[in-house]
Amino acid sequence: MTTQPAQATAHPARRKVIAGLMFAQIMIGLSNGITLSMGSLLAASMAGVAWGGSAATLTTIGAALWAVPLAKMVTRYDRRTSLSTGMLLGSLGAVLAVIGAQFGLFPVVLLAFVFLGAMSAVNLQARFVATDVSGEVTRGRDLSLVVWATTIGAIIGPNLFTPSARFSAMVGLEQHAGAYVLCLIGQLIAIGVWVFTLPKGLKPGAIEAPDNTPATLTPMARRAITSVAVAHFSMVGIMSMTAVHMQGHGASLTIIGFTISLHVAGMYALSPLFGILTDRVGRGVTIGTGFAMLATSALLLVIWPEPQWSVIASLVLLGLGWNSALVGSSAMLNDATPTHHRAYAQGRSDLTMNLAGATGGLLGGIIVGATGMQYLAALVLIVVLVQSFLTRPKNTYL
Repeated sequence: MTTQPAQATAHPARRKVIAGLMFAQIMIGLSNGITLSMGSLLAASMAGVAWGGSAATLTTIGAALWAVPLAKMVTRYDRRTSLSTGMLLGSLGAVLAVIGAQFGLFPVVLLAFVFLGAMSAVNLQARFVATDVSGEVTRGRDLSLVVWATTIGAIIGPNLFTPSARFSAMVGLEQHAGAYVLCLIGQLIAIGVWVFTLPKGLKPGAIEAPDNTPATLTPMARRAITSVAVAHFSMVGIMSMTAVHMQGHGASLTIIGFTISLHVAGMYALSPLFGILTDRVGRGVTIGTGFAMLATSALLLVIWPEPQWSVIASLVLLGLGWNSALVGSSAMLNDATPTHHRAYAQGRSDLTMNLAGATGGLLGGIIVGATGMQYLAALVLIVVLVQSFLTRPKNTYL
């Protein structure tokens, strides 16, 4: 494997950039946390349980659609332009969701989910911005800090289900619409933060002159991409139908929100720990740890699909496993890609990841609607075990 040397020294504006990314991630976490699971409830209320997975499915399809154009925008312009453009598209999605919910226009709600996918694409791209300004020895840690910052808003978001419903009633909106008003506010704040904290012209490879070789993916880069894709398939598939599954077994919105909050905490809260593990022990070990937790999460739902304690424990492990695989895979992808080709590789990674997530959400709605959560969990377990076998590490660091 041949790659260019990693950036050894940090960018002069590293602290300011990392701080700005972390604050913006709080806003994105809040926006995502309140709307993703609310979207499944909105879709199910408008078109039936089988459509409950459409929110996560179309959001991840949207994230996949926007990933490559936004990555190309990084190369042509810079990170600030790409992130802000993506978030403006997400803001349009929030507006469309309010309109669709308020007037009972289900096709408009489905279109809103696609545009909200741009916010998810930006959320994923932000972790790579940290690597643009980091030195070699802190790359995993800085990336993980940006991922971790999402925790704060993402935990608060699902617990705003009930307050957002009360807000909707107070101002005369449909029950689910208030969540998207809060989402829009968070998105606009994030754009303002990026404008003031991200230097103009910031992009990967800005320090080095690119050569004329075509952008390609090394075997190690492909391993990183497939690993994070499987993790995202597993997470979106199960998480997208959890609210509908729990509601079908009598859980209140408060309990559902609490469960999703714990899941989201698992997705982000321990990112710094996984970042340290990635830098000190190895990318492959971190990915393998994540896959072990994903498999355990699915196994719990196969054996005990109905008890609330099992669903909660499974969702926590699901978030932790996704987090560990994401941090390890992202660092591995950067290691395996020349600096001036990283935007290309990152765009392809997010595209593949979100297509896999969309597949998980689509299958989740179909399988849970036709059979039950335990059958979806069984599929996830098989996929995770197969991927673990096919990509078992030969190098303990990578």
